[in-house]
Amino acid sequence: MKICANKNINFQRRLKPSEEAEYSDVLKQASKAGKKVLIVPASSLPNKTGVGNLGTDESQIFFDFAKKYWGINEVQILPTGQYHEHRGKYPIYSGTSMDLGNHVINLEYYTSEQIFPKNTDRVDFKNIIEENSQHERIIKKLYSEGKFKTEFEKFKSENSARLEPKALYRALREINRTHDYRRWNDIDKNLFALDAAEREKRISEIKKLKNETIDFYYYKQFLAEDSLKKVKENLNKNGIKLNGDMLCGFSYDEVWSNPKAFHKDTSIGWGLPALNFDTEEGEKLLREKVKFYAERFDGFRVDAAWTYANQPLIRNGNTERKYYADKILNIIDDEVKKVKGSGFDLKNITHEFATSTDNFNIYDGLYLKPYVAERMKIYTSDHLSDNWGSNKNFLERGWRPDCFIIGASNHDSPKIEATEEQAKTLSKILKIPYKKLTSRKEFIKAKLAEPIGAENNMIYFMDALNLDSQNREQHFTTKIPDNYQEHYFKSLENGEGFNPMDALEKTFKSEGLDKKDPKLFKKIVKYRKILEQKEKQTSPIFKWTCGVICSGLIIYGFLKHYKKHHSDSI
Repeated sequence: MKICANKNINFQRRLKPSEEAEYSDVLKQASKAGKKVLIVPASSLPNKTGVGNLGTDESQIFFDFAKKYWGINEVQILPTGQYHEHRGKYPIYSGTSMDLGNHVINLEYYTSEQIFPKNTDRVDFKNIIEENSQHERIIKKLYSEGKFKTEFEKFKSENSARLEPKALYRALREINRTHDYRRWNDIDKNLFALDAAEREKRISEIKKLKNETIDFYYYKQFLAEDSLKKVKENLNKNGIKLNGDMLCGFSYDEVWSNPKAFHKDTSIGWGLPALNFDTEEGEKLLREKVKFYAERFDGFRVDAAWTYANQPLIRNGNTERKYYADKILNIIDDEVKKVKGSGFDLKNITHEFATSTDNFNIYDGLYLKPYVAERMKIYTSDHLSDNWGSNKNFLERGWRPDCFIIGASNHDSPKIEATEEQAKTLSKILKIPYKKLTSRKEFIKAKLAEPIGAENNMIYFMDALNLDSQNREQHFTTKIPDNYQEHYFKSLENGEGFNPMDALEKTFKSEGLDKKDPKLFKKIVKYRKILEQKEKQTSPIFKWTCGVICSGLIIYGFLKHYKKHHSDSI
């Protein structure tokens, strides 16, 4: 029974149905053609369970909203692998790289049972990820009932080569009573270094001991894969591409089952094992990872892409480097084209080359290294200055406009704060008086406006919705509030938040486009004002009447529901 969905009548201004088509047309005409990317962790999406999911009804409504108001045509999600608890938290980048986490499974597709979160203010990972969570118990019920048996058996036969080592790893964690394979018994710890006969004998024993653990892991992967496939199809139908996030590291199970693929006792930093690109096994594993992302997403971000060009090798606190230039990046491109076809546009693969010059210098003298120049790079204006971090500056440096994406911030960024240097830089670029940008509100609006002039730009969900966070750790537990639309329009009314028409107005003025195309500029200003204004207040009598009607509908619905379920006793 769904009655009176909006209990509170609000009066923040939003687009009327008669305005939506023109608004969309103005947004399209005024923005340069290219990628308009929304960065959002799937777990932060609006939800009823405590953890967001890409495929729920709430998420679909949110993406429709983002497309309508911000003109997005791509969604960049953060890693989709299995999260692990670490000191009471679930850091997203601690996940696995070549399988999918429980949070990807959208139970709305498979059951009418509901999950009730313990905490609705922030993302509640425990409610989805822990073994005894409601989410896990519902999946176990589906599994025990043999739901989708034919499809599941087909999935297992097609994916066992990739998933069997991971399933065995989970079984051995239970047998050896620890997640860390380095503390297992000698046979299990070195299972994939044994000769074939001995290894197969032990694998057979493990399967007999832990058959249900192994099979249930496959089942969760089956539901997660199916959920992700449906999500991508639905987004694509709505004109939105779905981009994955390819972790630069590998998880314990991948290191354990591929011992020849890694440098021994060596890290690339962040505690991540160093893949040995010079071995056949290392290249094979890299190709498997690339294939995993290419098969499931329209495109993906290559996390810490500079580590493929200039690999750090850290042993006993000492760092060496292996400079591969574009050799390894070419392997990534080659594998993508094997999956997507030779005509696939590699600009759908974005590379994180953003790091200090101590790690990797993108320049060769005054010019970008050719393989950097030709690939899609992703940058923020976190370090905005007179000679770095803006669309204007990158273009002045000779960067191809179709080969970089820029935004004010991303998941790694600190809270946006006004600085004198950045305010002066924005003042020059947007031709706004510096004094005006000493106001935090005006500074943030200018900071969000600057990237909109780029051919390809991005917006982080917290900036778009004006959600505040003091530090990066909180980003991953920030949940988009249920009343995000009201929150968003209230922000605009208060002169805060991301108003794309305000951003376009600033850009048009700074580039003289207000004079070159006054008709379009007039429409931009019109819609900027519409989004900032408050709806005309409705009379108290009308509000009272609405309240009476709504209450009447609730009573009528209750009586109808009661009669339907208790007709025998009436």
